[in-house]
Amino acid sequence: MRTDSIVRLAAKRSQSLRGRRSSRTSRNTLPYLFGILLLSGTGCLTPPSIVVEDLLEPLAQPRPWLPGPADLAAAKLARAALIGGANAWPVNSGGTPTVDPSIELALAALEEAELSEENEDLLPLAIDLRNATLDDPIAYRSASRTLRKRFGIDPRLEGRLDRTIDDDPLRLARRRQSDGWHRLWARSFNTVSEPLGGSLITGFVLLPFQLVNSIIHYFAEFSNSEPLSPTDRQALALRRDFLARHPDTELTESLERRVEKDLAKLEETLARRRVRAAERAFDSNDSGLALHQARTALEILSPHPEKNSRLRGRAAKLEDRASKAVADRDRLEARSLTARRSPPEQRQAELRLATWILEGPLRPNELEAELTAYREFAGPDRSGRIDFIRAMAQNEAGFEAEGRERLARLAGSSADGRDMGRHARTLLDDDWQNPHGAFEELRRKGVREEVAWRLAGEWVRRPRYPNLPTPVAYLIETPTIAMTIILAPLRALISPWTGTPDFQRGAALAGYRYLVRYPDGSEQRPLIDWLYDYEHGRERWSRALRLADLTPDFDPEQRAQLVDDTATAQLERLDEIDRRDARTSTLEGIAREFPDSEGGREAGLLARAEYEDASPQHIRITKSFLLENPSVAGRAGMGLHPGLLNDDPADGELHPDGVLLRGGRLLEILLVAEGAEDDDPPESRLRKISKQRLSRIASTLEESVRRNSLIDVDARHEADATRDVYLERAGLEVTGDADRRPSAESTFVYQSLRERYGMVRGRDSVLPFDLVFRGSLGDFTLGAFPRWRPPRETPDAFLYR
Repeated sequence: MRTDSIVRLAAKRSQSLRGRRSSRTSRNTLPYLFGILLLSGTGCLTPPSIVVEDLLEPLAQPRPWLPGPADLAAAKLARAALIGGANAWPVNSGGTPTVDPSIELALAALEEAELSEENEDLLPLAIDLRNATLDDPIAYRSASRTLRKRFGIDPRLEGRLDRTIDDDPLRLARRRQSDGWHRLWARSFNTVSEPLGGSLITGFVLLPFQLVNSIIHYFAEFSNSEPLSPTDRQALALRRDFLARHPDTELTESLERRVEKDLAKLEETLARRRVRAAERAFDSNDSGLALHQARTALEILSPHPEKNSRLRGRAAKLEDRASKAVADRDRLEARSLTARRSPPEQRQAELRLATWILEGPLRPNELEAELTAYREFAGPDRSGRIDFIRAMAQNEAGFEAEGRERLARLAGSSADGRDMGRHARTLLDDDWQNPHGAFEELRRKGVREEVAWRLAGEWVRRPRYPNLPTPVAYLIETPTIAMTIILAPLRALISPWTGTPDFQRGAALAGYRYLVRYPDGSEQRPLIDWLYDYEHGRERWSRALRLADLTPDFDPEQRAQLVDDTATAQLERLDEIDRRDARTSTLEGIAREFPDSEGGREAGLLARAEYEDASPQHIRITKSFLLENPSVAGRAGMGLHPGLLNDDPADGELHPDGVLLRGGRLLEILLVAEGAEDDDPPESRLRKISKQRLSRIASTLEESVRRNSLIDVDARHEADATRDVYLERAGLEVTGDADRRPSAESTFVYQSLRERYGMVRGRDSVLPFDLVFRGSLGDFTLGAFPRWRPPRETPDAFLYR
């Protein structure tokens, strides 16, 4: 309730009146007293309002501090570590690096000094500083392991030491190699546990068949394995990195043998990929690509000529076959390009006809006169040449359907391989020269693929074991394919919810190509109708709207619905745009293009809101993050009033959205509005803060995030270059001129762990396996079984695939 504030306000008002008119009697104040009592009685009914006006407290001033003996010893140690001379890292007689004596003396002085409670973490930091002066990563990691065993060190130092210890190439290599064995064990365990778990519910009648089938697939999966797995490739890279940094160690000889062995396996892996690519290219009649891949495979295998002889012979055979195919192709092309000598009269007639064709559009009514002079010089393939020219003239004049039919007759009548028939077949088979023919062929192909997919699912494509002989691969998949075909009707019933692949995408592209090339073509209207049904069925409203505008007498009500659907769909994709200028441009385009639709009006309002809310920066710090990191909100950082974070709405409260760094020195504090809940929109208060306060905000933010990331890996935030640039400038107090470029704006949000991961963050179970319940309506399978968890991939695993 707010009666205390109301009473103070009424008292102030009455004192002002008494000062103005002191002659009035006390009964003149009775209405005010009555109002006070009335407001006091109804105070519980009014919603809470924002009463904290001093939103920011004064900055905390630095306390006077006199350095003690421990502080002076720490300063001497830091000075000795930073300005160590040329002999800072001497080596003893055994070749082991040691520490500069001045650093050891400074550390000994710090150990002898009496440490206060505030400096109790100073000694481990000093020891780590001493260890960091070792000019040998191996020695530094060894010293860090010793320090890590110390009891009661700061969690931030623990996290940094753990990263230092883990940054051991040989240790990481062993871990990556063990990941490979771990993944193999997980596969083996799941191969047996899955059929056993399924049989507990469906009965043990099918258990022998399911178990045998699972084991067969287990061994067939090894055909997809490569000589050097991705985890082994990571281990190889780590060992080579260690040898490059430490060429003279007691492990050098054994590591070199291991690296040489793995390099041969890596060459086999990469060459095998090239050989398979060459085989696929050769099967696709691309002999040039097959030759390139085969030669690359041989080049990869060249460093170790004594190894991988079988693969080398396979690549050599492919190179020989591809070389012959390329030579035959080049010979045929050279033969087709060979100029044939013709009589002078024929050459003159051909020159006149070619000049007339190139000078202007081909008109069929004028073509006959030119062909009459050319007919007697046309040569042995006279009729074919004339029909080809007539087909080209019809195509240029807009009669593309008639020209296509003439080319088809010419290609069908030239079975003896004459030049004009071959040219006609080339034009008809080319998807770009004959888009309508490509559309018809791709539409039929899409229908065939859809029927096959509905019958056999994904098994219409190559089986999952492409490295096995094709009959063997299909034989292994026979039980699964048979079950898929039997349950095809059920899949057809549930396909509206599960989705189907787009089998007509190629036909649609060919249809659009036809509309662009022949805007007045005879096949335009059927193609527009087909494309409209295709796009409308895929809920691509904007494309359907464009096609509807090409259709005369289209239903106005249906078009209005398309307009609404198009505007709504474009608004739904607005969250995928990060930059404010791109969002504003998109919203303006929607509002300008669809002004009469509900989505267009909403886009206009959103565009106005974008303009009003525009700022150089938009870095948000949530309330939950401030509660989780009180140093950021306290007087050493932002200096928020404590009443904003005490969960008491009577004195005002910070909105869950928190505060916003708007760029420059502008801070926006978002408060819970009067009478509103936490889920309602906030009420904004803008404050222009000093450079010192902004610098402290940036510093405490960076310190809190770094500390949290050292303690908990899940607390790390994603990288954001524009955010870091602004906060770095803020920390240096050089944010006087705000960078108003849209590309310089950051929309980063600092959230707490609870906001990022929910009530309870997802953690891996202490057990090495998960209990999986799996069911599928597609094949009526139901089962529960333990599944062994394979090791997680490292962030750089994609580099080694």
